[in-house]
Amino acid sequence: MENNNTPRLALNPIGSLFSDSWKLYVERFGVLTEIMLLPVLTMVLGEILLALGSLFSILGALVLIVGLILLIFVSLPVIFSIHTSAGVDASYKDTLHLFWPFIWLIILNALAVFGGSFMLIIPGIWLGVALGFARYAFVIEERRGIDALRQSKDYIKGYWWAVLGRSILLGLIFLVAIMVVEAPFGILFGRIGANVAGLLLSVFYVPFAAVYAYKIFGNLRTLKPELVAVQTKERTGFIRAAAIVGLVVPIILIIAGIVLTGAGMLYVMRSGGYRALPPSGYPTQVPLQQ
Repeated sequence: MENNNTPRLALNPIGSLFSDSWKLYVERFGVLTEIMLLPVLTMVLGEILLALGSLFSILGALVLIVGLILLIFVSLPVIFSIHTSAGVDASYKDTLHLFWPFIWLIILNALAVFGGSFMLIIPGIWLGVALGFARYAFVIEERRGIDALRQSKDYIKGYWWAVLGRSILLGLIFLVAIMVVEAPFGILFGRIGANVAGLLLSVFYVPFAAVYAYKIFGNLRTLKPELVAVQTKERTGFIRAAAIVGLVVPIILIIAGIVLTGAGMLYVMRSGGYRALPPSGYPTQVPLQQ
C-alpha cells in the first residue's frame, strides 16, 4: 500500500518525456512502421474500393472492417516490440494467441467507459483516462480482463491530471499534423484523398504514440513498484459497476424503444390512422355526379 505520509513524486517532465520517446522511436522506427503496414494498407484498399462505388462498395466496407480489426489488434505486437525489442515476425507470432483475451479486454474497457458516461458523463471521462494503460498491463505484466483495467487505474491514481495533460498535448500535436497533411490531399482528391493520407500518416504517428504511452507507463511503474507484483482483483467495484451499467442501459433503451414503437403503432391503428387499401382495380376516386 502507498504511504500517505511520503511525498508523491512527480512524473518525468514533458521535455524529457518527448526526448526519451523520440530516442526510442528512432531506434525502433523500422520495425514499428513495418508492423503498422498490414492494417493500414488493408484500410487504404478498403477506401479505394469504396471510392469505386457500385458492387465494389460492399467489398470495400468488408475490407475496411477487416482493416479496423487488424488496427485494433496491432497495438499488441507494437507494444511487445517496444518492450522486448523483438522483430516484426516475432512480435506478431508471440501476441497472436492473445487476440481473444484482448478482445475481451477491449469490450470490458468500452463497457466501463460507456457506463461511466451515463453517470453524469464525468465518471466516463475519468475512466477513459484511468483505464488508458490497460493494454500495457495486458502485454507487459500479462494481466487479463478486469485485472488489467484495475492495474491501469491503480497506476494512474494520483497522476490522473498529469497523464491527461500529457495525452492532450500529444493529441493536439497530432491533430495539427493530420490537418496539415490531409488538407491538400482533400482539396486535390476529395474525401478519399484525405482519408488515405490520414491512414498513411498513422503508420508514423501511431507507433510514436505507443512509445510515448509506454514511457509514461514505465515511469508510473517506477513510481509505484509495489503494484508490479500485486496479484489481486480487489478494488474493481467501480469498474465492474460501470461495465454493468454500460451493458444494461443500452439493453433497456433498446427494449424501451421497441415497446414505445409498438405502443405508438397500436395507438395509430386503434385511432383509425391506418385504413385498408381498396382492392386492385377499384376506383380510388368517386366520380362527380352530374
